[in-house]
Amino acid sequence: MRHAIRLSSALLLLVACSIARAAGIPSPSEYLKMPIGADRVVADYRQIRAYFAELDRLSPRVQVENLGKTTLGEDLVMAMISSEANLARLPRLKEIAHRLADPRGLSDADLDALVREGRAFVLVTCNIHSTEIGASQMAMEWAHALATANDAETLRRLDQVVLLLVPSLNPDGQIMETEWYRKYLGTRYEGGRMPWLYHHYVGHDDNRDWFMLTQKETQAMSRAVYHEWFPQVWLDEHQMGSTGPRLFLPPYSEPVAPEIHPLVWREVNLIGAQMALRLEQARKSGVIYGYAFDAYWPGGTKNTAWFKNVAGLLTELASARFASPLYVDANELAGGRKGLVEYEAQTNFPNPWPGGWWRLRDIMDYERIASDALLGTCAERREDVLRDMAARARASIAPAAPGEAFRLPRGQRDWATALRLAALLVEHNVETYESADGDLWVPLAQPYGAFVREMLGTQRYPEVKLVPGPEIVRPYDVAAWSLPLMMGVTVERAALPAGARPYVPAAAGAAAPSGAAALAPGAEAARALNAALRSGGHVSLARAATVLDGTTWPAGTAFLDRAAAAAAAKALNPGVTLAPIAGAPAGGAVLAAPRVALYKPWAVSMDEGWTRFLLERYGFEPATLDNAAIRKGGLRTRFDAIVLPDVAKEIIATGRPKHEEGAMAYFTELPPEYAGGLDTTGARALRQFVEAGGTLVALASSCAYVTEQFNIPVVNTLAAAKPETFACPGSLLRASVQGDHPVTFGLPREVALFVDQPIAFQTAPPAPELDRWVLATYPDDPRTLLLSGWIRGEELLTRRAAAVALTYGKGRLVLLGFRAQHRAQTDATFPFLFNALYWSAMRE
Repeated sequence: MRHAIRLSSALLLLVACSIARAAGIPSPSEYLKMPIGADRVVADYRQIRAYFAELDRLSPRVQVENLGKTTLGEDLVMAMISSEANLARLPRLKEIAHRLADPRGLSDADLDALVREGRAFVLVTCNIHSTEIGASQMAMEWAHALATANDAETLRRLDQVVLLLVPSLNPDGQIMETEWYRKYLGTRYEGGRMPWLYHHYVGHDDNRDWFMLTQKETQAMSRAVYHEWFPQVWLDEHQMGSTGPRLFLPPYSEPVAPEIHPLVWREVNLIGAQMALRLEQARKSGVIYGYAFDAYWPGGTKNTAWFKNVAGLLTELASARFASPLYVDANELAGGRKGLVEYEAQTNFPNPWPGGWWRLRDIMDYERIASDALLGTCAERREDVLRDMAARARASIAPAAPGEAFRLPRGQRDWATALRLAALLVEHNVETYESADGDLWVPLAQPYGAFVREMLGTQRYPEVKLVPGPEIVRPYDVAAWSLPLMMGVTVERAALPAGARPYVPAAAGAAAPSGAAALAPGAEAARALNAALRSGGHVSLARAATVLDGTTWPAGTAFLDRAAAAAAAKALNPGVTLAPIAGAPAGGAVLAAPRVALYKPWAVSMDEGWTRFLLERYGFEPATLDNAAIRKGGLRTRFDAIVLPDVAKEIIATGRPKHEEGAMAYFTELPPEYAGGLDTTGARALRQFVEAGGTLVALASSCAYVTEQFNIPVVNTLAAAKPETFACPGSLLRASVQGDHPVTFGLPREVALFVDQPIAFQTAPPAPELDRWVLATYPDDPRTLLLSGWIRGEELLTRRAAAVALTYGKGRLVLLGFRAQHRAQTDATFPFLFNALYWSAMRE
């Protein structure tokens, strides 16, 4: 009895000490001296980071870790929030999470012991899209509550769960949007859109990068998830449009990816149902499930995680005008998306929101309730969460036969890109091996085997029908992501040889040759070639296949003198070689560093950002041209090539999007300095640029602007196609390449094009003042067209051109009817863009 009294006294003392400590921890409003969650009040990322640092300093329940630097140099932070006891033994808990994520060698008894000892690791990421500001504000209040509350339920949750909380996955953009919002508070532009991307490169598409890992933020978070922490559950908190349901949460809509273990969906659905219950109990109307967002595409945060055995959840809150309140009239509420055709009560939407004022505080309150429900469910089901992770990993390993693997043969056409694919897999923590003959191997019997099968295989989009008839559930995003096809890498099934050792990617750069060197064409060679062109040395380009010292070099090979070769060596990507030569052959074209400009409209273009990122990554140093800079003229004296990214012709011409007849033409105005497009003055300046010898490169939808403004014999035969006639929502299509043109140097005879728009060119024989070349064509047989994904109306592409080049005055036009650089993922077609830029700088 005395022992029990002493224990109770000790417990009371511990609670008293916790209460005392909590009393000294300020709320975010107190610390920042601003009413967080109030109308028109928003904390920027630096303030949020400072508040989490204060929690780390004052609370024994909070630790903050810096995951790395963002694109613009901010610290990307994550808070670990749990009980003091859990944080004290965090290394052991991380070890357990790792073992459950890779249960090979564990007996059932071992697994049971780890499940009993371990704690659920639950990751919550906020604000990857910078206008979706609510979660970044809510994260502070949630963290404060968990750091200070001493009720039994909170303490139970903190004992059972380690919360990994990332207050913003895009700090750079959060700062941009907050600064823009504050600048225009109290004006007609309050809460309006910025005229530039809210991530330095990729804007909204920062949530399309999770299998390709091109951006610093994605790389840092992926390292934390798949190399260090191994969470079992991941919630990514988003916002959506303002005039539909208030909150989407799982279950997801159709279709579902067959590679994903069903235990993922059972857990996700259980947690989503608990969220919905708690929200309904709190009288929060407008909650929906089975709406819009599917369980198929793997490109987003928690989507990629599905294929790596993580139960990934998405929430989507209705938006206000950033932090300004928004009144939504009842007549403005609408469905019209998958899972809610009409805005009315149904089983997945039993309590529609009636309309009225919608505020930042509403967003934060809904998110907080959902987040608390997540934590409560994972605490209650801790052993299930841990055991299911191991079960999913075991199931990912089980289908593979002994030694079954994907082989990347050393002798393939583009070894440098194959090495880039292998390095990407290693970054994903996919086990990758190298055999004695130099081949690379990716075994399937590993915890991320499902991810490997998905990424290295091909896709056939499931034609799910919700009602009888011809119409299927359309893809939410793209329908194909086969890395071998997108990257142009040969991958085949084979048996893993004995003695293969773990593959360690090589660093860039190599020892400089002692003299001149040859550099074969290819996307991965571009970085070295651009370094050579800026060295002051001499570079010539083979116009056709050339025999030199007994070696046949393909058209497009660059021959570098000693100075150029030395500069190129420092920038060599792995797998790219500089072959020593006695000297450059005669007859090549002299190549200078192309002076490249990239058009940037004030209507935000993610494709502009991706293009800029890719060109900079490969050393092109593009200048940015806005509308005013183009209208000013004099472009040829400064640039050899101008690139028009994938931007609608209406945006280029007027700055306003196209609207269908009978549709609302309302368009939110920007401040005057960001309004408008090129208009007739800008169009004339571009024509003068080309006529004077410049090269204009148009990507995808911007080709329509060029064919309209330039008198050329090219037409898009699908310009008027309706979705029921032609649809290709991001698939990989077969195309034949004409290989003897400067734009197609280094490309194979057949290539996979990423196509997501109705563009198919037909040309006509030109008058004598023009030359034209068809650079890539779709096949004669439509049955051979689709390589991966889904398409309707493929016969409409038969024998049509995908890419065309023309002369115009002294200059050139290059029309690429597809995004050759799509999201920096389609390495196989990068040469179309890179070569067009080099063509602009070739001299006799």
